[in-house]
Amino acid sequence: MSKDMKNVNNWHWVDKNCINWAKTYFETELSNVGTEANGNSVKTLAVTSVTGDVDVNQRKGKIITIFDVALTLTFEGTTADGTAVSGKIEIPEVAHDTDTDDYVFDVTIDSDNRSKQPIRDLIRKDLAPILRKKLDLFAKDLIKVHGKDVQVESDFSKPSTPTPVSPAPSTPTPSTPKAVAAPGTVNTTTLTETVEMQASAQDIYDVLLNEAKVSAWTRAKATIEPKVGSKFSLFGGTVSGEIKELVQDQKIVQSWRLSSWPAGHYSTVTMDISQSTNSTVIKVKQDGVPIGEQDITRQNWSNYYWAEIKRTFGYVGLHSYSSSSTTTSTTSATSSSSSTKKVDSEKRKRRRRRREADGGLTKNAGTYAGAGLAVLTAFALGFWFSKK
Repeated sequence: MSKDMKNVNNWHWVDKNCINWAKTYFETELSNVGTEANGNSVKTLAVTSVTGDVDVNQRKGKIITIFDVALTLTFEGTTADGTAVSGKIEIPEVAHDTDTDDYVFDVTIDSDNRSKQPIRDLIRKDLAPILRKKLDLFAKDLIKVHGKDVQVESDFSKPSTPTPVSPAPSTPTPSTPKAVAAPGTVNTTTLTETVEMQASAQDIYDVLLNEAKVSAWTRAKATIEPKVGSKFSLFGGTVSGEIKELVQDQKIVQSWRLSSWPAGHYSTVTMDISQSTNSTVIKVKQDGVPIGEQDITRQNWSNYYWAEIKRTFGYVGLHSYSSSSTTTSTTSATSSSSSTKKVDSEKRKRRRRRREADGGLTKNAGTYAGAGLAVLTAFALGFWFSKK
């Protein structure tokens, strides 16, 4: 939702895309950063690539950041014996929900050989911690610069406060202009999303319906219960609806609406939950999303449902895929659909690389583990036959 005059008292979600500012920020903060030790020296030259998403969000007056980017930096250095070294440093994931200590620094050296190894070691031991400290300031600086842009009350009040006789600018609230239209005249579309988390199906089902847990991840008092026919209200009434169907640990069907939608209009949200060996997949289908609301609705699910559930309960998110279907309408009026935000495959690749780096699941490690197991097996069999 863009900053407009509908967001009374900052109850609605507001976000600002800050990726362009972030590119300049990283270029300024991460270029010409150097260190030296034992006669070896190295410094970064430039930030050559910044890809991903950077947003500042406001929810119920609280400013938060949502970002996930990959960075590439070039560097140059000199070993103690005078060998010139150049290359690049890739940081596959800089994210709001990842601790800076978990950031991975992949070092690639041009024309690599053993004589250049001291520079690689210097980057990992001394330069990486310096870069981590600088990256740790990113979220705070992001809010400092852009936080005021998603706080709407000052802009909302400007038109209505100069004189008490001109209330017109303050009247277009979400319900006033939209209450005239009947629900049947709303042009709608369908959103789908697939989310995978390392948690049991029982945990996912419970975290979506247990009032105490929902209040925890929404950071506000929620009204909800696992009972068909019961009403629910989240985020201070910004999201509301009714439970339509429940299958324990398998399925949740709700009527669901944002308070800014046309009065009386509800979408239908169906969540199919299926558990595999190591994770649980949630397939979400949302029918009846008003045209023009699909992008913000999709972002709200991602940022304020799934991201907050992961953050609050420690569930590891594996993959997320989303799409929207062809627009449908109950009247002859037409409305162009906003462009669907395409799936960020690069982000999934970065997450996979990070998990592999953190867990040590490299191809070489797998080869060595397999070889070690074969040696142990052969030794055990030899010992057994010797006893025979």
